[in-house]
Amino acid sequence: MRDGRGQVSFRIIHDADRAFLEALYASTRDWEFQLTVWKDDEKADFLKGQFEAQDLHYQRVYPNAIRRIITLDGVDIGRLYVDRQDDNLRIIELTLAPGYQGRGIGTDILRSLLNEAHGGKVPVRLMVEKTNPALRLYLRHGFTQTDDQGQHLALEWRPHTGPREV
Repeated sequence: MRDGRGQVSFRIIHDADRAFLEALYASTRDWEFQLTVWKDDEKADFLKGQFEAQDLHYQRVYPNAIRRIITLDGVDIGRLYVDRQDDNLRIIELTLAPGYQGRGIGTDILRSLLNEAHGGKVPVRLMVEKTNPALRLYLRHGFTQTDDQGQHLALEWRPHTGPREV
């Protein structure tokens, strides 16, 4: 993807990326600790454990998922995990580091995935925390709520499959 913001690309995740992925995960949860009295090392230990649990869960539930680091002009800025199933495209994780949010990068990636799903005539499904600012992005792009699971919402986008005007 190329635009005025630079070259966005994707690369395979390697073992050496673990520290980046843990830090990225922690950066998205930082707001949760603003009102706590936890020490920095306690927060870091907790977030590392949470990341490891999430990573293990993703590997077990989505063993065939494509997992990539998102880069901008060669700089690691996020992660994208997608599971392309026969009957849907599931976005497991689309996370950008806070300094790269709000620039349209996530929107471009999401549009690309929606275009892929439209071509395959399959819905796009995902889970998002109710308090996640990305929820607005998904709703703007036509996702609808299919389930409420406590802290998370299940969302779905369906391609238009009716007749097209020529």
